[in-house]
Amino acid sequence: MSFPLDVLDLAESRRLGEPVRAFDARPDFRRAVTWLVLLGPAGVLLVASSLFYLVVGPRWLGAVGVLLAAAYLGGVGSIVRGAALRGRGLAVYAFEDGLVRLTPRGTSAHRWDELHSVTMAMVRPASRGRRTQWRFTVTGADGAHFVLGDELPGVRDLGEAIVAEVARRELPRRLAEVEEGRTVRFGPFTVDGTGVGKDGEDGKDGEVVPWESAGESGIGNGQVYVRRSDGTRAMSAAVGLVPDALVFVGLCRRMRDTAGSVPARRASR
Repeated sequence: MSFPLDVLDLAESRRLGEPVRAFDARPDFRRAVTWLVLLGPAGVLLVASSLFYLVVGPRWLGAVGVLLAAAYLGGVGSIVRGAALRGRGLAVYAFEDGLVRLTPRGTSAHRWDELHSVTMAMVRPASRGRRTQWRFTVTGADGAHFVLGDELPGVRDLGEAIVAEVARRELPRRLAEVEEGRTVRFGPFTVDGTGVGKDGEDGKDGEVVPWESAGESGIGNGQVYVRRSDGTRAMSAAVGLVPDALVFVGLCRRMRDTAGSVPARRASR
């Protein structure tokens, strides 16, 4: 695992600790560009020659050329639709206490305690054989944000590590807010000392589940959900709509386990 010297120097100046893992999109970008250069012109030439033989003959050569051209241009299409071409100049280097991010615009370092919120989104492909796409939007304490997507190899591992670090710091803070009688919002969900609620749709009133009636909460199949104590699903939302979904789930579980011990009332929404 090789870390550039300038990255190590920046990490040392920000006290990020020891290096852990590199997530570098640049090699995949270079390979994608190379394949485009090789396949693109060849595909165009095959199309031209196929049309010539289909018109002038022999037509069987034109038919073979059409098949080859389709294969070449199909490869070009796969590269264009893929994530690799979005990885120009992108790399993230993870350390014990933060990360260094390289982009075409410059280099920046972020300590874990400077990251305030993470929203993760996943897209399951309709066709089999294609992998699930992951996207993590990370927001700092100053409100600035950056996005990590599938252009980074291993982005799921990186994103889940960031989610865990943010949750470790944010869960106690959000719990303290609820214990002070405040209502905490996570996208369409709200949490306070009396229960968990979800905004209604199309102007309808939302639903509220008291902690005494709340069951398991979690994340699965791209959804953040809360069940009732009888096992039925009370409410759910796409994970991409719920900032800090892991914090929300942890807070719901903590409040459910201590139901009735927090003397707070639901604030009007």
